[in-house]
Amino acid sequence: MKPPVPMMQPQFPRQQFHLFVDQFKIDLWEFGNLAWVFAIVDRTLTAFRNGLPNAVDLVEIFVVALLAFGWVLLSPNSETMVLNLYDRFQPVFSFTPASPIPPSIERLQRFGYQQALSWRGWKVHHTVFPNPRSEVPIIFVHGFGGSIGHWRQNMSVLSKHHSVYAIDLLGFGASEKPDIHYSIDLWTEQLYEFWQSCVGKPVILVGNSIGSLICAVTAAKHPEMVRGVVMISLPDTASHQEMIPARLRPIVQAIQDVFTSRWLLYPLFFLLRHPRIVRHWASFAYAGQEAITDELLEILSKPAQERGSARAFCAILKAMTHPKFSPSVRSILSHIRTPVLLLWGKQDRMIPPDSARQFLKYNPNLKLIELEDAGHCAHDECPERVNAELINWIRSEIIQSSSRPRVLLPS
Repeated sequence: MKPPVPMMQPQFPRQQFHLFVDQFKIDLWEFGNLAWVFAIVDRTLTAFRNGLPNAVDLVEIFVVALLAFGWVLLSPNSETMVLNLYDRFQPVFSFTPASPIPPSIERLQRFGYQQALSWRGWKVHHTVFPNPRSEVPIIFVHGFGGSIGHWRQNMSVLSKHHSVYAIDLLGFGASEKPDIHYSIDLWTEQLYEFWQSCVGKPVILVGNSIGSLICAVTAAKHPEMVRGVVMISLPDTASHQEMIPARLRPIVQAIQDVFTSRWLLYPLFFLLRHPRIVRHWASFAYAGQEAITDELLEILSKPAQERGSARAFCAILKAMTHPKFSPSVRSILSHIRTPVLLLWGKQDRMIPPDSARQFLKYNPNLKLIELEDAGHCAHDECPERVNAELINWIRSEIIQSSSRPRVLLPS
């Protein structure tokens, strides 16, 4: 006799299970909405039963209504609801914009000839200080929360010797602020294609903070466009991920996803862009308070008032916590063949200065200069010293020593 064939138990398809769970969440949430409506109506009728409500009754109604509003935000489609609310309450201007006022000579001397161009369908902002006697152009790249204006004390001085360019990275400054997946690679592509269309000859890249990381990655990926790299503080975002044990990384990532979710970051953004909060963060980035002027606060806070800035802020912060946001500094520096100058404020409280000494091991062509009484944004806090270091380094390491053999790294 043949052994009996075991009966196959019917399996519930996984896709149908997920659909069932999603529908159950929606049904539960809609039932909760009805319950909260009954709670508010019941609390209101009770409060007005014996005439006008007292203070305690009003507080109870307010608390119930606030909790009900919180329940609404817990919708399965809460992110879509928040985005719709944000768009609904954006200011809409009905008047015709006035004709732009031509910039003054003083503004041109400090901020250059500012222009906008289209990059992959987005508007990006840049400026240029042309110099026909320039031997090598310079491109400035700002850091997180910065813009072209953050280089106002450097561009005009360097433009006496070089053609100078500066860009607003996508999501910052006067450039468009789309809700997309941001990464160091995206900004590197923006910088490279800007160089292709507007410069076209090898340049010196100068960056601050995240801008330093973008300049380093660009130099490693596109050596044909770079004659030298200057970095003013250099974050290593990938090293934090590597320090976490592999088994704990999914848990840490899940926690980061919670704290970088839109429903939490949206209200936080409107708080962080307040001038007092901006001043507080500037005082943390700068070693001295005298550099925190009203002009600086306007440069830092004005882009946060533009339409789309909240969405871009949320998208950028979320991207920065992702493991693939950036390659490690070690892998980047080891592939750069040009001279590298690293400037670091000794009072940098955002990135410990000890990191700078560690980076010296990764590239023998790297030169480190530590600056006294300077913080994370040394180029703006002590521009005279930074400008002098840049001019001297470019003259000695790039122009005069272009034919001198340098240490070659193994390929």
